[in-house]
Amino acid sequence: MDIVDARDELVERLATRPDLGHVKVRKHGSSLILYSGARQDDEQKHARLTHLSASTWGLSFPHHSGRWEKTPFEGSPAELLDTLVSDFAFYLDQY
Repeated sequence: MDIVDARDELVERLATRPDLGHVKVRKHGSSLILYSGARQDDEQKHARLTHLSASTWGLSFPHHSGRWEKTPFEGSPAELLDTLVSDFAFYLDQY
């Protein structure tokens, strides 16, 4: 799955979740950033999915220092979104 297809899949899956209507997806290099906010200066980053290999992606969370903190979670974008929603929903909260 290429990055554009992965982004489109995440957008479709998020659209089925009214509680996550504030979460948007942006491509950044080989990663997909899940964020919210109307303007770039008001943007809140929630998570990052990074393309690691043909079908494997890694999950990272934003750190207060501005860097990304990698997690041990890997899988497809759909699997990682499920992990986010089930185990780390607080990262997707709107502030």
